[in-house]
Amino acid sequence: MGHNYVIVVLPETIIQILLIAMIIGVVSLTVWQWKNERRRKKAIEGLESVATKYEQAYDRMFEKAE
Repeated sequence: MGHNYVIVVLPETIIQILLIAMIIGVVSLTVWQWKNERRRKKAIEGLESVATKYEQAYDRMFEKAE
């Protein structure tokens, strides 16, 4: 005799699974956004430091020319 196992999924279980999936999705999106923001800030800081170096070099060139 073969045993037939029927998996019963209650509506509450479905709701819990959906809630957990939603929470995981929101958390991962938040982390992704936070990482992007950090990356963007680092890029801006890098650009600012390069611009400052060029400004200083430019100022030195014209100080010597005077």
